[in-house]
Amino acid sequence: MKRFLLSIVAFALALTASAQVNVQQQQKYRVIECNPIVEQHSQAVSKTQKKIATNQRWLGNYSSDELEEAHSGLGLSSCPGKNKVAVNLTESMLEPYVGMKIVGIRFGLCEDIGQSAVFLSRLEGDIPGQVLSSKIVQSGNIGWNQELFSAPYIIKAGETLVAGFDYTQYGENDESGNSPYPLSAVYEGDGSQTFWIWCASDGMDYSLSQFKAGGRCISIQVLVEGNIPEHCVTPNKLKTARGPINGSGKSLVRIYNNSAYTVSEVGYVVTVDGITTRERTVAVRDGGIAQGKSGYFDAIIPCGTTEGVKRVKLEVKRVNGNNNESPTPIVEGKVNVSDNRFEHNLCIEEFTTEECPNCPRVAGFLAEYLKNADHNRVYAVCHHSGYGTDWLTQPCDRDLLFLYNDGGIIYAPAMMFNREPDFYSHYARGEMDNVIMPRSVDEIESYAKYYLEQTDADVKLDMNVVYNANTNSYNITVKGVSNDVFDKESARLTLYVTEDNVAAQKQANGGDDYMHQHVIRKYNTSWGELLNWEGNEFSATYEWSLDGEWKKEDIRFVAFVNKFNFSDCLDNRLENVIGMSLSDATSIQAIDADDNAVEVARYNAAGLRINGGQKGLNIVKLSNGKTKKVMVTD
Repeated sequence: MKRFLLSIVAFALALTASAQVNVQQQQKYRVIECNPIVEQHSQAVSKTQKKIATNQRWLGNYSSDELEEAHSGLGLSSCPGKNKVAVNLTESMLEPYVGMKIVGIRFGLCEDIGQSAVFLSRLEGDIPGQVLSSKIVQSGNIGWNQELFSAPYIIKAGETLVAGFDYTQYGENDESGNSPYPLSAVYEGDGSQTFWIWCASDGMDYSLSQFKAGGRCISIQVLVEGNIPEHCVTPNKLKTARGPINGSGKSLVRIYNNSAYTVSEVGYVVTVDGITTRERTVAVRDGGIAQGKSGYFDAIIPCGTTEGVKRVKLEVKRVNGNNNESPTPIVEGKVNVSDNRFEHNLCIEEFTTEECPNCPRVAGFLAEYLKNADHNRVYAVCHHSGYGTDWLTQPCDRDLLFLYNDGGIIYAPAMMFNREPDFYSHYARGEMDNVIMPRSVDEIESYAKYYLEQTDADVKLDMNVVYNANTNSYNITVKGVSNDVFDKESARLTLYVTEDNVAAQKQANGGDDYMHQHVIRKYNTSWGELLNWEGNEFSATYEWSLDGEWKKEDIRFVAFVNKFNFSDCLDNRLENVIGMSLSDATSIQAIDADDNAVEVARYNAAGLRINGGQKGLNIVKLSNGKTKKVMVTD
């Protein structure tokens, strides 16, 4: 019986000396493997090809002539046999070519594979379906292998196609001496795309599985023929902008270059409140976007004359000074408009582990920056994950690896700044990421300065920590106020207790006296808890006891309001953050004014009186006649 296994796995690449990398994978997932004799930093090389006609384009997850070097490919040596490999040509990729013809296919190899076959099919449901076109390949050789179909296929609207080829996968110790690593994959195009492998493993029947190649794209492309536009840019993502009434905000716009040339500038117009701006011309980021690649530009978004969350329509009108011929030149998004803006504090989240020999150096950069940082506005939290785990790893540290946008690759050392997706991915080239690997103190300082000075927030936070001698615990109260445009329904509150100066057990490259900083000792949930708002305000209280072995002088509480979007790792911004040291906590006997009260009774959520804190919601009656709700997690 044939089985269809829809698993997504990741491929661990060799890295620079500045980072260690690990693989995000679950038990029983299979891994696409790299030729182990390949030196680190093996680079793709451009292969000269026969010119195609002016009315033709190569189309795939990338569309240039780049190939991986010979004998530097990928393979699946654990699953030898007569395998197939294929890539998806998604609906959005095919949309500009609807009605045109696919007349051929090419695939790139790092080893000779002998006889093969190419095929084109349609994705039906979640899996490749009936073959639409195919052709025998007499000999697949190192480099590009190009074949024309006997009959062209007409591209239809709304479909996803699958293009691939057959190959013999050899095992690692195959007696024939053939290499098990024939597949070319390069750092071009959209490295987050998955690809298919049809193979057998563990003596089981053949099955289909989806893989990722660590930010690289498999070298398979189809040849499209038709009335192809020369100047064609399609916008496909618009980051939410923020700004005041009668002012403007900024938005990062992602575009795909379907033109015949590199795009260096675009002209765009924006419509808000039914009013369309004059056309603006702006250079794209990084000097240009090659044909078949994605890139970004920064757009100015007018806020209009009234407060509110407004729909934004942005249209790319021109490409390098020429009319944009894309059939879908418009992308939509939002702008949050309010004069009630708040100072935006900064949370720096660090990824590090004791297995990582490069982490002490980058942790030192952060420590040096924090010496002179404003501790009333800058807070740090450390996640012991990214490259292995250690004795300090918390479940939340593993969960937050979701925020990496590197085609399945995770690594350390690394940092996030308010979880903003403003950084180019370290491995999935051309893609944005929440995670960055700073290379100096100055780099950290420059990022921090930008977020502290150039961004603002829709929420303001306050924190109060009170020691309760009656229960030998701490009441941590976080209060917040928002403006009218903040998305309160999706807002969550994350609370951490961290400890500094925790002696390492066995830190790689750390020496005998290495100390961990910002260690998470306690937290509410990995992604925060939904808030109960009364109008534009909320108040949440936690009653937590602390381990007696933790050094009180090194304890800090850090809380932030964050968004959680599990369908998009780039949409998890921290709206604002607050924190305080345990040494600044107030004893319950010393509270003044409205808080000059002590606990006289306590009830559970069912209204039954209890003695001391009980896990779950507690209702506390105070000596001044007031009651308050607290959440006890121990």
